[in-house]
Amino acid sequence: MAQPSLMTRRLVLRPFERSDAESIAALGNRDFEIVRWLTGPSWPYEEGEAEAYVEKVLSGSPAGSAAFAITLGGVFIGAIELAAPGDLDGEQAGCPSVGYWIGRAFHGFGYASEALEAVLDWAFRTRDCPAIAARAYEDNSASRALLRKHGFTPAGKDVRFSKPLDRKVTSIVVRLDRAAYEAGKVAA
Repeated sequence: MAQPSLMTRRLVLRPFERSDAESIAALGNRDFEIVRWLTGPSWPYEEGEAEAYVEKVLSGSPAGSAAFAITLGGVFIGAIELAAPGDLDGEQAGCPSVGYWIGRAFHGFGYASEALEAVLDWAFRTRDCPAIAARAYEDNSASRALLRKHGFTPAGKDVRFSKPLDRKVTSIVVRLDRAAYEAGKVAA
């Protein structure tokens, strides 16, 4: 299935393009205050890393994943990805998981919340999954609050090596059950 573009009131979430690599490097991978909350990118930034990420996304692997460029008025401001089941262990292993980041200049305007809502709606409409999971570092209070706002509840912990921090980091794993999501949509 081809990945669509998703539109919200202010944003367009579209499939990645090769030209997005420059924005990924500038807004995310070269800004320690962004990359410190991610596990995969190197710190300091390694030239070509953003291009390699975009090529991986464009290759379509792994199957079942979907990554979106978050744009505002045509300007790249961040990224959001729905990873195929298997990214997390234990009870959450069968759930797709969502992760996101927004460039620092665009923090505080609700863009991450708007993008997350669009991806959750799309994922629950197009995926046959009982829940969607996510993880956020224990000390990432902003991300944890955003996930809580969208109905995610604690489901465990996950320890991974963080390349930017050069150490293992504990994340809180959260889960949004389909029934809770649908009940929240009806209540809204």
